[in-house]
Amino acid sequence: MLRLLGDSCVLQVGVLGISFKTADLGLREAVARGVSFLSGEKGLFFRCPTVILSTCNRTEIYFSGDDLASIHSDLLAWLRSLIQESFEHRLYSYFGIDCFVHLCKVASGLDSAVIAETEIQRQVKTAYLQTAQYLSLPSALHYIFQKALKVGKEMRNRFPLHKGSCSLFSAIWRLSLDFFQDRLPQHVLFVGYSELNRLLIPCFQRRGIRKMALCTNKPDSIQLPHVSVAGREVLSSWHAFDLILCASKAGEYLIKGFGMPGRLVFDLSVPRNVDPCVGQLSQLYNMEQVNAYIESHRQQHVVHLRESEEFLRNYVLDLARIYKNKQRSFYPQGLCSIPEVIENLAARRD
Repeated sequence: MLRLLGDSCVLQVGVLGISFKTADLGLREAVARGVSFLSGEKGLFFRCPTVILSTCNRTEIYFSGDDLASIHSDLLAWLRSLIQESFEHRLYSYFGIDCFVHLCKVASGLDSAVIAETEIQRQVKTAYLQTAQYLSLPSALHYIFQKALKVGKEMRNRFPLHKGSCSLFSAIWRLSLDFFQDRLPQHVLFVGYSELNRLLIPCFQRRGIRKMALCTNKPDSIQLPHVSVAGREVLSSWHAFDLILCASKAGEYLIKGFGMPGRLVFDLSVPRNVDPCVGQLSQLYNMEQVNAYIESHRQQHVVHLRESEEFLRNYVLDLARIYKNKQRSFYPQGLCSIPEVIENLAARRD
């Protein structure tokens, strides 16, 4: 028998995730490392297609299938085989329409540390498109990701939640001015040719920073205006810079040692790029600490936030009804055998 969507389950989708709201940095790192074995073409080895959304603040596995509970159990068992410490109580799970609503909140920036931030929109799109290159995704996953990106744009146009909030750059800039006692840092090093660093570099340029360097493992292929580009060898003398920002995907610590006085280091990666021992002599901020600073300084938009979340849920419910009706029109009998489906399709062509 071919099982189709019924009234009780409009969308056969689910998500298993962990975020800055539910777990500390160490546990998020462990989950991010484990989930990386499912990303891209490696996802072919799992029983059903999954879309992995992994950022500095969250790691989420989106999946679809006839038996969501069984898939969810398999994902948990797989994570248990890779992670030593207890983590189940720090995870969250959503199914069906709740999964759809959650993804739309994520894409809209309503679930971010910086409310209505735009970077997450690109990260959701990249996760979806990269997975679609390697895996044949079911229609339900295509639908929720395509519509979530649409909802994210609509939410940002309709609700000005970003105004007055503390952005990631403004948090880094304020912490830098506090550390350097209101003077500008003289030499800045960006570690990793990541999207985040490419966004931060022009922000520092607009604030008057002129001496900047970018460290990457492929320096010959990169050209940035007014930024010197170097290979990983520059990391051996990282202490020559007074401000260092790390945002790179690496399997090990890129900056090591016990630090040096007068140096400010931001580790914006999960898993981390900087050995925590660096913080013994240097001032070191990891992503968890930056998020805490943002939370303590941003203005609360209680009314706008409540209105935006209510609008989003109603919007998603309408989209789910559209999907449900499309499924019913394609499979009008609800539950059909394979021969019946073929017969229905032949009738529609006639």
